[in-house]
This record gives sequence, structure tokens and C-alpha cells, in this order.
Amino acid sequence: MERRSLRARSAFTLVELLVVISIIALLVAILLPSLSKARKQTRKVVCQTNMRSLSQSAFTYSTEWGVYPPSISNYADSSNAAVRAQRTRGGIDWLGVGDQSGAFQEGDPKDPQTGNPKGFSAAPRFGVLYPLVKDEKAYLCPDDRPGDRQAGTLLGGGGNGKFSYTIFSNLGLRSPERIPPRRQELSGGGRGGPRLGELLPRRALAGVPLFVEEHPDGINNKSASGHIEGNFNFATDYVVSRHVPFGKRRGVAPGAAGVSSFEQGQTNIGFADGHVAAVAVNHGFTASHVRPTSAGGQGYDKDIPYTAEGLLYHYGIEYDVVTIE
Repeated sequence: MERRSLRARSAFTLVELLVVISIIALLVAILLPSLSKARKQTRKVVCQTNMRSLSQSAFTYSTEWGVYPPSISNYADSSNAAVRAQRTRGGIDWLGVGDQSGAFQEGDPKDPQTGNPKGFSAAPRFGVLYPLVKDEKAYLCPDDRPGDRQAGTLLGGGGNGKFSYTIFSNLGLRSPERIPPRRQELSGGGRGGPRLGELLPRRALAGVPLFVEEHPDGINNKSASGHIEGNFNFATDYVVSRHVPFGKRRGVAPGAAGVSSFEQGQTNIGFADGHVAAVAVNHGFTASHVRPTSAGGQGYDKDIPYTAEGLLYHYGIEYDVVTIE
């Protein structure tokens, strides 16, 4: 009888078990957001490491060849029809993906000259920068999940599963000392555009953006009018802002008719000297929102703009593609 009583006193009661379970559940609820934030921060750092590898490899390429690796625009903007036609080939640019012409086709991974764009199935191993990078994972952001693209949001949607980063089209085949500065804008501009002054000082390589995280709308558009390539064009492509920290920002909300507030995070930018920085992008949502104030846009005073045109303007660089003739 005494043994049975001792066993009963040593066991947990139902109330005690419920209290312990409640405490554990509370601790889990407190810790989960911190763990989730830590995982997001880790993915952001991995993305920065990837972009650093690409940027440093591009800088190494420039020291060996005298210029940065070519972009598709170096071929597409040529006045020579034969050279211009080469843009649909695979393996001629930094990534190895030719320019898409018509609807997307997967192609044979064993034959880089198949599919549309040619070289996509073999990318990034077919790109001219790969011998220096030597790692396919360095081309893909860990937050970039393959799937359907999602237009109308700076947070992005599904990627193409091959690459997340693109190069500024005007910096391909550009020597480091020949990156053109833009002219200073003066007051007194009209509808024809801003009044321009003297050239701004030449930018140090640490201030020249080379690689960006492009929005899946530009790198995963499989429609007949789309482009799956590694080319960041001056006014048609824009970055994605999927990294922590996130915050509510006032601006032109995606899909909204007027000014509102919406959530966005940061984007990573790889610079011409090899370093990477995370920045908060502009809160506009069309190319017109990142034009100079004298041309009717929101300007560049407080927020770094997110299109290629806006980023180049912000960093004091002129859009001027080196073409192959």
C-alpha cells in the first residue's frame, strides 16, 4: 500500500503536464520568428557571397582581357547585321545564354546550340565567366525558387532555376578605365528633358554597379515576347527586393492606381571592384518613376532607384553600349 502511494506521488498530474506543454509551446512560438529571421539573413549572406564570386571573377577577367566580359547587348546593338544575328547564339556572353527569339524552348543540355534561347539548357557552364567562377550554385540566389514568374511586385516570384543575376548591358566589353560618367543635370530643363552641364567625375570601380538581382519578370518570361537572358537593359529590366530587412514604404504600389504603401525588402548589387552591397530600392514601379525630376519623375534624392536606367543615373554613369562591328 505504501509503495503504491509513493508511485502516485512521484508521477506528474495532468495539470502539471499541461503547464509544461504550454511553456514549451510558448517558448517555441517566441523562438520561431527569430529562427525564421536568422534563416532569411543566412540566405541573404549566401546571395552576397555568390555575387561577390561573380564580381571578383569579372574583375579578374578584366585584368586578363582588358575589358569586362561581354553582354548580349554588345552583339544585339551592333550596326553589323551579321554580328547582330549572333546574339541568339549560346556561349558568347558572360552567362552563355543567347538572346531569346520567340517562345521559350528548353533545348538539349548536351547541345548548347539547341533550344530558345540557345545555351539556356547548358547555362551557366557555357558562359565565358564560368572557367573563373567554377560553381553553378554561384549563379543562383537561395531565395530564388523556380516556378511561375510573378509580375507587379518588387518581392519577385518564381525564377528559371538557372540564374538569378544579370550584368549591366552597357558594361560588357568595357575596360575599367572607360566607364562613361553622365553629365550633371542643371535647373531649367523643360519637356524636352533636363538641361545638362559638365561631365561628372569618373566613378571609382567601387561605385560602379556590375551585377544585380534581376526580377523574375525579366529572367523567366517564357512568352513569345519574353527574354530569358543575362542582360540588364537600361530601361526595360528591374531588380527584385526579396531580402531582409523588409518594411512598409510609401510609393506607387504594384497594381494600384494611386500612391499607397507596400512591403519591400533589399536587393544585392555586385560592384566592378568585386565588393557587394545590400540596398533598398526605389519605391516607384515603372520606368517613369525613376526618371529625373526635371523630366517628370520622382528623382533620386532619398531612395536608390531599381531599374537599370535609374541605377545608372544614381551612380553617375551614362548608358553607352560598346558594340562589336
